[in-house]
Amino acid sequence: MDCKKEKIKDFFIKCFYSIIHAEEKVLESVSSGKLTTNEVHLISAVFRAKAVGKNTFSIIAKMLDVTLGTLTTSFNRLAKKGYLKKVPHEIDKRKFYIEPSDLAIAIHNEHVAFHDKMFSGIINSISEDQLEIVIDSLEKLNKFFMQLK
Repeated sequence: MDCKKEKIKDFFIKCFYSIIHAEEKVLESVSSGKLTTNEVHLISAVFRAKAVGKNTFSIIAKMLDVTLGTLTTSFNRLAKKGYLKKVPHEIDKRKFYIEPSDLAIAIHNEHVAFHDKMFSGIINSISEDQLEIVIDSLEKLNKFFMQLK
């Protein structure tokens, strides 16, 4: 049993670093080294939040599990680079939305394509029965990690 646990532990460590390395490589290529992985994840969060009409600073900070101050600092950096912009609410002028610029669209599309390619490679390599087991296992892992917060 200890051997199996060690294999699982090694798998997660190697897999985690492989995913991060592959994503960094793709994103560095797409942005010509101008954006960090965290910055691309912020851009993607803005797109996800905007899709449901909830692209305010406070909601995006919650999505990314960062403080409002951290989000504001990251936003300012990306706004200066031309990827994000702040748009005031039409009625409540104290409220602002984060909007992606045209530059952000290409970055976001490449990021989504990377994730789609990665997951289709995984999903296409296992059977339907195995997929159910994987889903169940990943749900348990997610629950565990959520409890660590």
